[in-house]
Amino acid sequence: MMLLTQLPRKLSNKVFTKPKAKLLLILLLISSIGFSQENRDTLTVAKKKRYTYTKFEFAVPIRVNQYAGEIDEYGEDEPWFLPDGVIGRFGMGIKINQFLWVGGNIGIDWKANECLVVAPLFGTIKINSKVSKDFRMYVEPGLGRAMAIGRNDLSGYFKKISLGFEDANGGLGLYLELCQYGFSKNSEKRIGSFCIGLAYTMN
Repeated sequence: MMLLTQLPRKLSNKVFTKPKAKLLLILLLISSIGFSQENRDTLTVAKKKRYTYTKFEFAVPIRVNQYAGEIDEYGEDEPWFLPDGVIGRFGMGIKINQFLWVGGNIGIDWKANECLVVAPLFGTIKINSKVSKDFRMYVEPGLGRAMAIGRNDLSGYFKKISLGFEDANGGLGLYLELCQYGFSKNSEKRIGSFCIGLAYTMN
């Protein structure tokens, strides 16, 4: 009985004391560690990959100066363009793929020349095109509703289109925007804006 119990132990001692067997055992351990590390890295990348985004926008509407080219009271030439308020917006959305994003947005638009504060609520479709390793260009049309705060009689559609450049991995971007509100204040002409802005996107 003792011979039967000692036989496997003697065989294992003989096998694993050989140099080739030790080398084989070491290689098996290394390969198993590498495989487990690869699986762990794959799971980490999958967890880090996000399918949503959040963005913040800050813009300044620009209007044409009707007195452009004239001399002001200080003896200086009037500029061609003047700032016409401030715009702040917040949006969240889903990345359908790397080229197409869909989102919802809310904002506060101050139109200084019209003495209006407008709250637009709108959806957007963002079409991205990578122009280099670090930057992408995008076109973003949007459509929704807008209402003047404190003026219940002023409300209507809201539509806009933006063209911009931004960091391909998320971050700061620069954009130009044309937008129009579906109402007017003192004339039949619809109120609109041409804006230059900064956007910050978190992927």
